[in-house]
Amino acid sequence: MLPIVIKAIFFDLDGTLIHMNMKEFLDQYVKALVRSMKRVMPQDQVQQAIQRAITALMTKTNSTKTNQETFMEHFLQGTKHSQQDLLFAFNNFYNNEYKGLRAYTKPHPVAKEVVHQLAGWGYRLILATNPLYPRHAILERMKWAGVDNAPWELITTYEDYHYCKPNPGFFAELLAKIGLDGAQALMVGNNTNEDLSASALGIRTYLATDNLIDRGNSAYKPDFKGKLSDLPACLTQI
Repeated sequence: MLPIVIKAIFFDLDGTLIHMNMKEFLDQYVKALVRSMKRVMPQDQVQQAIQRAITALMTKTNSTKTNQETFMEHFLQGTKHSQQDLLFAFNNFYNNEYKGLRAYTKPHPVAKEVVHQLAGWGYRLILATNPLYPRHAILERMKWAGVDNAPWELITTYEDYHYCKPNPGFFAELLAKIGLDGAQALMVGNNTNEDLSASALGIRTYLATDNLIDRGNSAYKPDFKGKLSDLPACLTQI
């Protein structure tokens, strides 16, 4: 029997296509958001609301609400603010202070070359970042990475998706949107828990080791492993 041909490449963004220390970046992200939101609510309430909303996203198990709806619902718990107030404040943050977080990232030297090379080979490109953020925030980070002009078929954002990695529902939703079986896709990422969970849907995985995050408790092993620069050569052997 001939092997099933891979038709789509799912790329993680943070730590895979762009260099960053995730802990440092998230710490600075929260600090910047707290400073920006202080015009709307006290800083201690903002910190609690962020933690509450992110926890709700990472642990949700149903698809009745988008990630944006879940985030807003839990962020606003116990406050007198409307969702419209919050959206206005978030838009202001992402259009201003958020852009300063670029200082905590660095473009991966081969990311642009690799994604364009694979597109040229006919692979469907899917930006499969964890959909914890609004679209304009993810597009901004793609710009920092230098991959914003690649021919992405889909970009995962919290407005359009209902689960987060490592929930297999995230990958099931992706496969349904592009009309492929798991065996026809390859997930490329640097996080052994979040990205390798694609294996639950029969998606083969490539663990990018450039900015490896491995807490030693993943239930899955990668099918392939190497630097991002090694990915094209790996695909010629599959």
